[in-house]
Amino acid sequence: MLDPLAEIRRVLVDRYGCHTVLLYGSRARGEAVPGSDWDVLGVRQNGETVREVREIGDAWLDAFIHSESHFDKLDEGCLRLLDAKVLEDTRGYAARLLARVTEFERQGPKPLAADEEATLRAWFPKMLQRIARGDVEARYRRAWLLVDALEAWFRLRKRFYRGPKQSLAFLEKHDPDAYAVFDRALSPDATQEDLAALVDCVLSG
Repeated sequence: MLDPLAEIRRVLVDRYGCHTVLLYGSRARGEAVPGSDWDVLGVRQNGETVREVREIGDAWLDAFIHSESHFDKLDEGCLRLLDAKVLEDTRGYAARLLARVTEFERQGPKPLAADEEATLRAWFPKMLQRIARGDVEARYRRAWLLVDALEAWFRLRKRFYRGPKQSLAFLEKHDPDAYAVFDRALSPDATQEDLAALVDCVLSG
C-alpha cells in the first residue's frame, strides 16, 4: 500500500530538490475526510515556481514548489501556512518562514483606502436593489453578492480573509450572530429579507 508521506517526500525532495516541505490545509489541522487533498508547499533554493498535481492513493497531491526568493516578501497567500506541519526541514528554513508568517498575521492586513472602503460600502446596497428585479441577471448578482460577502465582512473589520472554510469556522466560534445571518442568506430558499440582513451584517463593521 502506498505511503502518502513517503510519496510526497519522493516528489518534492528527490524530484524537485526541496529542502523544506510543509503540509497545510485540512490534513495538517486534523480535519481531513476521506479523499481530502494533500496540500503541500515545497521550498528549494532556486528554480521556477511549479505546481504538481497527481493522485496519491484515493486522494490528490496538490503541491506548490517555490524558490526561497518567492518568500522575500510575504502576502496573504502565506496565511495558509499558519497551521502547517513540517514534513522536511534540512536547513532550518521552515521554522524561520513559519515565524515570519505568524508575525505577518499578527500585524493584520493593510487598511482599506478611504475611497476603496466607500466603494465597497456602496456596492452591496446597489447589488441588493438589482437582485430584487428577479430576472436572470438578478440571480447572477445574487450569487455574486453571496460570494463576496464573507471576504468583505473580514476586510471591513481589518482582518485577513482566510478562505470560506476557516472564515466561516471563525464566525461560528467568535461571532455566532453573524454566522447565523450568513447561514440563513446562504440557504437555497433565502429571501430578499435574508439578503438584506446579510448586507446589514457585512456593513456594520
